[in-house]
Amino acid sequence: MLIKDSNMLLELHETVAEAIDEAYELMASKYYTDYILFIGRGDVIPGINRYNDTDYVVDYNLDTLYDKSRTEFYLHYLNRNYRKDGFCYEGEQGIDDLHIELMIYCHLWDSSYFIKSMCRMASIVSGNGYLWNIEIPWRKKDKFMNDRIIELLKRCGLKIGELVESCYDSSVRNAFAHSLYTIDAVHRIISFRPQTGFKSLSFDEFQTIFLKSVFLMNLMENALETNHNKAASLDSVLTEPFMTPDNVQVQVRGRIIQRGDKACPVFRIIKVK
Repeated sequence: MLIKDSNMLLELHETVAEAIDEAYELMASKYYTDYILFIGRGDVIPGINRYNDTDYVVDYNLDTLYDKSRTEFYLHYLNRNYRKDGFCYEGEQGIDDLHIELMIYCHLWDSSYFIKSMCRMASIVSGNGYLWNIEIPWRKKDKFMNDRIIELLKRCGLKIGELVESCYDSSVRNAFAHSLYTIDAVHRIISFRPQTGFKSLSFDEFQTIFLKSVFLMNLMENALETNHNKAASLDSVLTEPFMTPDNVQVQVRGRIIQRGDKACPVFRIIKVK
């Protein structure tokens, strides 16, 4: 797919947005408590149980803080280059941009926050509940991605499963990370030589999976923020009582708090007495 103009870029963007909306709607309609924990970034902080007698919390933002600089960079990069029609990898600067996009692509699929979000979504929509604590086996990440994310999403018949499968390519990541790739600017082909096998992608093929990947990450986070703020603004208890993994009965409450002159929507875990 050659990205010739803004209409094609918009079409790709809308395809990704539709897949994300479908997954969010399924979570919200069928697994509401898990959905609230998902948009509330539920996590576990060992040793914090002095507050609610549980180590399980919502509005855990440390992962997003670690990711902040990287996400700001790739959004700035996209806005700089893709606001003009027909952006492609031509000339000296174009090849430089191709290297940059390879780096962004690999960093994106190595983001622990992004992978955890996808894994939690896959668990929820497949009826396995919300995953509070996820350990990513980095040495076996490819199997983890396929078994714990892609296959589960596809099994539910969700478009996002096909989307992730179409744009996640471990060969690209592994070859780039170990400098086992070459770029042929004449024939517009990238050759990858990971530890197993050989793969080549045309410039246009790579550009498509790159854009789908960054749209997926950005729109996933945008949807989470929008739905989180909407739910928190209800200023009420959002879930029925449920048990945390450490056997404390709790609910999630949304509320608006004032921080200086700014009204902030937040989630809180409250213990059921």
